[in-house]
Amino acid sequence: MRKTLLALLGAAAMTGTIATPASASVQETREFVGHGSSDFGLALFHARHDARSQAERAGFTDCEEYHKLILSPYTATVFWRCTR
Repeated sequence: MRKTLLALLGAAAMTGTIATPASASVQETREFVGHGSSDFGLALFHARHDARSQAERAGFTDCEEYHKLILSPYTATVFWRCTR
């Protein structure tokens, strides 16, 4: 049940793109979802690392965490919005 909820949240975040108004400078915005789990209560740390890794692989460096979902100290999901 929990994995299904996380999968649905992740899919919704990945398909929902941010529409930016046309301007003189072209700025690309993208959202990343990081998932983390830990037996030692470090789930949020691992989720942030996962989102950061995804953003860096895609070439995004300017990111902000706009939402985090902490289901327990052992499971967390973070949502990042990045621009370049």
